[in-house]
Amino acid sequence: MSTNARNMRWNRMDQWLVVSAILLLLNFLFLSQILAETTTSVHIVYMGDKIYDNPDTTKKVHHKILSSLLGSKEAAKNSILYSYRHGFSGFAARLTKSQAEEVAKFPGVVSVFPNRIHKLHTTRSWDFIGMHHSSSNTASNESNLGEGTIIGVIDTGIWPESASFNEEAMGNIPSRWKGVCEEGEQFSSKNCNKKIIGARWFLKGVSHHAKKLIHGNESIEYLSARDAIGHGTHTASTAAGYFVGNANYRGLASGIARGGAPLAHLAIYKACWDISVGGCSGADILKAFDKAIHDGVDILTVSLGLNLPLFSYVDQRDTIAIGSFHATAKGITVICSAGNSGPNSLTVSNTAPWIITVAATTIDRAFPTAIVLGNNLTLWGESLDVGKHHSIGFVELTYSERVALDPNDDSAKDCQSGSLNATMAAGKIVLCFSLSEEQDIVSASLAVREAGGVGVIFAQSHEDGLNQCGSFPCVKVDYEVGTQIVSYIRRASLFARFPTASLRAPKTVIGKWTSPRVASFSSRGPSTMSPSVLKPDIAAPGVDILAAFTPKGTTKNSGFQFLSGTSMSCPHVAGIASLIKSKHPTWSPAAIRSAMVTTASQFGNDGGFISEEGSTLKEADPFDIGGGHVNPIKAMDPGLIYDITNKDYIQFLCSMGYSSSSIRKVIKSTRSCEKEKYQGLNLNLPSISVPNLEKAAKVIRTVTNVGNITAVYKALVKAPYGIEVRVEPQILSFNSDTTVLSFSVSFHSTQKVHHGDYRFGSLTWTDGKHSVRTPIVVRTIKFE
Repeated sequence: MSTNARNMRWNRMDQWLVVSAILLLLNFLFLSQILAETTTSVHIVYMGDKIYDNPDTTKKVHHKILSSLLGSKEAAKNSILYSYRHGFSGFAARLTKSQAEEVAKFPGVVSVFPNRIHKLHTTRSWDFIGMHHSSSNTASNESNLGEGTIIGVIDTGIWPESASFNEEAMGNIPSRWKGVCEEGEQFSSKNCNKKIIGARWFLKGVSHHAKKLIHGNESIEYLSARDAIGHGTHTASTAAGYFVGNANYRGLASGIARGGAPLAHLAIYKACWDISVGGCSGADILKAFDKAIHDGVDILTVSLGLNLPLFSYVDQRDTIAIGSFHATAKGITVICSAGNSGPNSLTVSNTAPWIITVAATTIDRAFPTAIVLGNNLTLWGESLDVGKHHSIGFVELTYSERVALDPNDDSAKDCQSGSLNATMAAGKIVLCFSLSEEQDIVSASLAVREAGGVGVIFAQSHEDGLNQCGSFPCVKVDYEVGTQIVSYIRRASLFARFPTASLRAPKTVIGKWTSPRVASFSSRGPSTMSPSVLKPDIAAPGVDILAAFTPKGTTKNSGFQFLSGTSMSCPHVAGIASLIKSKHPTWSPAAIRSAMVTTASQFGNDGGFISEEGSTLKEADPFDIGGGHVNPIKAMDPGLIYDITNKDYIQFLCSMGYSSSSIRKVIKSTRSCEKEKYQGLNLNLPSISVPNLEKAAKVIRTVTNVGNITAVYKALVKAPYGIEVRVEPQILSFNSDTTVLSFSVSFHSTQKVHHGDYRFGSLTWTDGKHSVRTPIVVRTIKFE
């Protein structure tokens, strides 16, 4: 056979193979398209404010829409998961992609979006922020401690047997309460009382997302409002736990545990679960908001959120933003965590202006642990664990690289699982150096224990919050101390000596550390979604907070646990909001936020400015702490407040891109979007953020006098560097007839740059008694 003939045959074969491959690919794509069109997933059909006052009528409308879409009432019944019919209108249903696109065209539907998973983001902390109550007796003589208010907690449920939820001193359940105590696995109506007045649980959204029921498959979950994780119990007791004497964690931080509003009632909404795909389904969260609005809560604490990138308020895919919008419209104050993605900027979540967003700070308590080396040098780390080996004498100390299973594998440096030689590590304290965010002290301690070690010292860059390693001794140190220990090990080896160390028991020390500082993990602003809205709003304690916890599966547990995160700072602010609401029952959510922001502190216990626990230890700015560190005593009497109405939020939504017709779908209103030059800047927040100052801008604010009937306030301005600030008028005079006054703040850039950095300042109104401080942030752009 000739070469040409053979080549022709191979060419024909190549062509046949190419054609076959294309046909297979087209067939695969066709089948994939069919599969996509026939596969259902949970979608949320959002219809804005409810049209009908009767919830049953609203529900019938939802079923009618689904029946029309799917062809029968039976199909609609099988598809729908939730009908949102109390605080707003909409439903969650199992729909294919094409069905979701079709229902979006129905009259009255604002938007349709897929269900998503949200992530879950104290004895000393209340004393630290100025609320000194040594017992329930002294406290009851000083204030009402939130009496008569209802705090709703959207979280992982509750452990009702905790002493923090004792009903002994509680008042009667408010007559406006419409909630119920839903029964379920190991949770009956008897688990509710005058403290826990209601409990609901929502599972449908997350069960569909996980493709299997939570129960079983080695899950520790309860199909009820009972808390298997402990997170919800911790946040609920931080917000409103009653006084519990001798609360501690294995002897540490012993004292009286209490929440911010010990006499407030609790309403529990379990929407977060212990599953591998995440924690909290958007459909379940939205139903929790819907029921909380119906039930009659005053405050909602929501310690969870979405990861970046955030969804626009225009497309309404953020279920927390949706639920909180309608809750706020009904007079419910919603407090959310800022997120745990710090110290990087532009990481703050829950940025909607109707939400109070909370950053986390440290308190003045620490748990120093002595590491005594064989040369009698004592170094210091931190620990929460009092293992049995702490009380014995010196044992051999080694660096993880020296006991690596494979000397060429770097995974031994931070003691990853399976990286250590069990023969060489047995009976030793092992020093590990953190190399990545994936490996932490708990994982390292497990690896050292598996290899037969008796303790671990974990060196890492600064990170706030301590983790528990069970009964296994583990001590966290910084890189400086870690390097000193490595040097000691090397020197001892040079002289043919065995390096040794003794890990001593940690101690509780109060008042010896500069605080508060912004926690290293606390997410920072500015908001990527709406930079004209300063976020976070406020900061509160969120590091190593001791509060009630699920005792299940633990030993020698007093029912209290340390946790760190903005999840812990959020319920601190919720408790304070409850106190304000109890004292000022007619105040709006915006007024409550204003009272906290304008009275917050910018100073630490050393008299200096609050700094941040990041890579620079710089002075904290408004993107770290908003208005500052919350001061509950001053917040009760703020002097002036910045109030916001629903129509103000409507105009803000207009500035974000909504049309008038879309606005009318979201909330009952006949108002049209107004054309205003500085519309996005003039939302009456207790802060001012001008993210794009080209040359000059003017911002309008309005304050309401809630202090002395006759009061005269003078403006004090601390201008951002390179910015001229003018306030008109500079004097505000109030009397019995004049309780509300407006003023303007004009900004003029003097910077000769095209694009400047954010600069910070403040405007403070003072009458000699009150100091009403408004943080200011300005960024100059395009200025010649």
